[in-house]
Amino acid sequence: MKFITCASYYGTGSSAIIDLFSEFENTYSFGNDEFRFIHDPDGIRDLEYNLVENFNRHNSGHAIKRYIKLIDFYSSSFYGAKYEKLFDNNWKSKSLEYINSLTDFTYKGWWQYDLLDKGKVYYFRKRFINKILQMTIWKNKPERTLNTMKNEITYCSQPTEEEFLYKTKKYIENLFSDYAKDNKCIVADQLVPPTNLNKYIRYFNDIKIVVVDRDPRDIYLLEKYVWKDGIIPSEVEEFCKWFKYTRKHRDVDNLDTDNIKFVQFENLIYKYEETVLDLINWVGFNNKKHINKFKSLDPRKSINNTKLWKKIDCNKEEINYIEENLNKYLYKYYQ
Repeated sequence: MKFITCASYYGTGSSAIIDLFSEFENTYSFGNDEFRFIHDPDGIRDLEYNLVENFNRHNSGHAIKRYIKLIDFYSSSFYGAKYEKLFDNNWKSKSLEYINSLTDFTYKGWWQYDLLDKGKVYYFRKRFINKILQMTIWKNKPERTLNTMKNEITYCSQPTEEEFLYKTKKYIENLFSDYAKDNKCIVADQLVPPTNLNKYIRYFNDIKIVVVDRDPRDIYLLEKYVWKDGIIPSEVEEFCKWFKYTRKHRDVDNLDTDNIKFVQFENLIYKYEETVLDLINWVGFNNKKHINKFKSLDPRKSINNTKLWKKIDCNKEEINYIEENLNKYLYKYYQ
């Protein structure tokens, strides 16, 4: 199964890649729906770390429970049930099948984080009862612990790296299998992050990842005057620190490989033909299959979202500050 996905740093316009490849005849695109279950906290990457890289009798079983909670959140939560819908009501069943395949055995048992997961009030109430017992009828037996979770299940799992990767690839392809019929390439947003990509590539048999960045001046102005959602800094000094912090990995990471390509958002607009042809050749598509050109990604429209410092009544000193501190990230329009 072949995947094309994009990765970004927030607000960089990476969905333009999804729009572009949705215009091809041989793809199935999920549009702007994001698939983050692989790399978000408690996702598959955390699962591998706890089961394979840093196995521990407590942490590993707990990591499985955390992933099961993520499964439940995206299948039954009023706000987050989208995966169940996107996978045609198969998200939960196929995900639990994956967990079962990773589990060696289970038993009735618990540890302190099982208590804590039920909330601090529950945790301290149960531990308080235990302390009272140790001070009274168990006074001479300080090692005794009250079993307050007799029906709690502990998961035991210790796969090899090879086993984990095999089962994870199978799981991911099983989720998307209904949409990959007739050899269609799956186009899905944010399957992986822009960082540590050599780890994430291992979860797929065939994936192309486009990392997208954008002129920091436009990102800053969009946050400060348009989005105003508070996810990234809107004070210029903090913004510059955040921008460098999130891109620091590029000093050592190679974002130009058979599986990874770095693209500047502005090049999809100002150098459209050249950039798109390069992407088509890189993923191995036939340019003749680009049957809906400009339907989803139209550079003539997207150009309105560039050079915002010339269109918005903004603080010019702040723009000067960004230009001085983030110079190497600025898009060079006249190169």
